[in-house]
Amino acid sequence: MKNIKDIVALRFVQLVLVWTVCALTFQMTMLTLMFVNPELETKIGNEIMWKIDGTFKNDSNNIWYKAPTK
Repeated sequence: MKNIKDIVALRFVQLVLVWTVCALTFQMTMLTLMFVNPELETKIGNEIMWKIDGTFKNDSNNIWYKAPTK
């Protein structure tokens, strides 16, 4: 049982580290785009925010969108 707990804990730590590396890579990409191509950086940021922001829930691309029922 202890071995299984150790494996689960190790996998969780690995998942957190992979998530952190992905987040830092995305952050560095956006930081680079801020200087190289600010319009693309703004477009990417807007697309992400519009997809998850509840303000735009009437857009079918939003995760909060509910299709109208007939």
